[in-house]
Amino acid sequence: MPPPDGDAAGSSARRLGPGMDELTDFLWQMEIAAWEEAWLFEIPLGSIDSPGPWQIVHGPWPAPTCAAVLRLWYDAGWIGLHYRDPPPGWDVGAPHWRDRVSADGYVQLYRADEGETTLREQWFEHVIDIARGLPLRP
Repeated sequence: MPPPDGDAAGSSARRLGPGMDELTDFLWQMEIAAWEEAWLFEIPLGSIDSPGPWQIVHGPWPAPTCAAVLRLWYDAGWIGLHYRDPPPGWDVGAPHWRDRVSADGYVQLYRADEGETTLREQWFEHVIDIARGLPLRP
């Protein structure tokens, strides 16, 4: 069995941030995804902090679990979705999937004005009852 804070090879990689349970880590990462304007397709993949021997791994999570939490924040008006257009002057054609961007993940999150002024505790409280019943492992 691997050590609790590392893998079988004995690295120092941890599955969660210090002092966090899986649910808190998941919700924290969902909020960070909105803050960083993450692509929808990348959110379930999770992330790694400090690549190298002391890395902290977040996720991966089931896509429907991510979608359930993000949907609640979207319905509350705290996040929105957008597709970034190329900068002015770039001579690139529109991709063939441009008319269906909301269905394929090439859409990014953003924090809406209401979300910018909403305290982190409210973000968590708004979804915690639903999130407790969602699977956190794929």
